[in-house]
Amino acid sequence: MLRFRGSFRCVFSESGQYDSPDHITQPDLSVVCSKNQMAKNGCQGAPTIIIEVLSPATALKDFNEKFNLYQKYGVQEYWIVDPGNRTVHVYTLENGVYQVRNLFTELDHIQSIVFHDLQIPVSKMFGLEQQ
Repeated sequence: MLRFRGSFRCVFSESGQYDSPDHITQPDLSVVCSKNQMAKNGCQGAPTIIIEVLSPATALKDFNEKFNLYQKYGVQEYWIVDPGNRTVHVYTLENGVYQVRNLFTELDHIQSIVFHDLQIPVSKMFGLEQQ
């Protein structure tokens, strides 16, 4: 198991030169399935899944700038968790474009297309399940 101190970074480079990358992001959560992508400070290239949690300060960036960046560099699934509306937007890459767009609400179970066995009740994510 790899552990990181400080912020976990995703480093993107069109040329494959990660010492001088084109873009660097610090997602809230990343799923990296290739050991070859792991470096001492994070992930080199696109993780399989990136999850961002919206805040008023990051909403525009998450839905626009990061959406386009993650699509361009091949992040297979991009989740945007919206605590204010208690929803989760899930975008799945097909033929280089986020074509599958699902919106999950409190009554739904998030179903990953990339990982078929990954199902998460939205109510559990927001602590809404009754005890």
